[in-house]
Amino acid sequence: MKTTIQSIILTSIKQILERFERNAPDYPFIDTKFDIVSGRDYGETDEPFRQRSCIYSWIQGRGLESLAKHVEYVEANGEPELARRLSAMLGTVAASMEKLRKNNNGRLPFAMRLDGSSFFDQPPSQGNFSDLFYSKGLFAAGRILQNENYMQSGRDLFEQVLNAIRKREFHTDQQSFDPKNQVAYTPGKFPQGPRMIALGGIADFLDAYPQETVWQNVTEEFIQYIIQHHINHGDYPELRKYDFIESLDSNEQPWRDGSVIFSDPGHALEFTGLAGKCLLILLRLGKKAELVKEATFLLPQVFCHVFDYGFNRKAGGISKGFDLVSRMPTNSDMPWWSLPETIRAGLEMATLCPKLRAPILLRTGAAFQAFTQGFLQDNGFGCQTRSEKGDIINVIPAVSDADPGYHTNLSLMDAEKLLL
Repeated sequence: MKTTIQSIILTSIKQILERFERNAPDYPFIDTKFDIVSGRDYGETDEPFRQRSCIYSWIQGRGLESLAKHVEYVEANGEPELARRLSAMLGTVAASMEKLRKNNNGRLPFAMRLDGSSFFDQPPSQGNFSDLFYSKGLFAAGRILQNENYMQSGRDLFEQVLNAIRKREFHTDQQSFDPKNQVAYTPGKFPQGPRMIALGGIADFLDAYPQETVWQNVTEEFIQYIIQHHINHGDYPELRKYDFIESLDSNEQPWRDGSVIFSDPGHALEFTGLAGKCLLILLRLGKKAELVKEATFLLPQVFCHVFDYGFNRKAGGISKGFDLVSRMPTNSDMPWWSLPETIRAGLEMATLCPKLRAPILLRTGAAFQAFTQGFLQDNGFGCQTRSEKGDIINVIPAVSDADPGYHTNLSLMDAEKLLL
């Protein structure tokens, strides 16, 4: 597994770097605008949202975090020249994005034109996913580039997003490219995604500032909220124990769409992984012992339970949507990203809970096999989506750009550390 992980990481990041260096004079952004399966670059004959004139803040923000952590990774693996080139790319992309952010009064829309104007109509909010991805990406870039301004700007924006989440003023800015994946902001509906994704950034702040109790407290606050409100502990008799509820209503009860109570198994497994990342840091620091004890008992159970209702054992992948009432998929399409997130989560859960190591690793191995045998292409990228029958299908889970080493590589980097 370790050799395969290293190959995936290095193959894909080298392609991302080479594309950037080829186009950088005219396009100082991450460019993963190509068909993962055929390798064909998107161009003027493709839909406008696939072209280089559409810059996704999600991709650039995730990409900054990815590039920063790839610099550390390749340095540790004895490739200083590759690290130097990635650092140069990181500096260019960060500077380019900061110019566009300035044009947007310190915020970013979901997608932009080259002048920074929003590509899609976007209602105002006090915080969105573009802010969240970009803030933690800018902070990560600042650490590698030793740029205190980037670090402080990233921290300031990240803290603004955390406050927006707390005040229920965070609104998703995602545009849906798939009718089966309804992601538009709905008043009164509060998904767990903002808190879950924030945990990835919180882990970085915990690591950077281990003596700052504020980050230890925020970790406990965000993990406990999801544990208490999004996991069924027996409070809802129509559901099963450890069911993971994706969204709440304004009374902090499960959001219902008719009779459906929706669960996104991939998001639930991603939560266990990002929470696990934080818990391992807290364990190393010797902090928040009660949280670590409670979560170490609970989250491995959630991991196994959610995997079992979300994983398509016949085709090999994780369904996008599942109804906790009927116990049937609401969206049987299988995006790639949930599998590497599951691999990270599984190895973390096995480390935190040795008593359940065997059943956890059984599921983790199934996820690894599904990704490498069903999704992974020769270029190191996973095709975006497969059907419930296992066919590769032209369905966009979030954006048309290929993953900039975020879901796949960052998950696998964390997984690899636990294989040592």
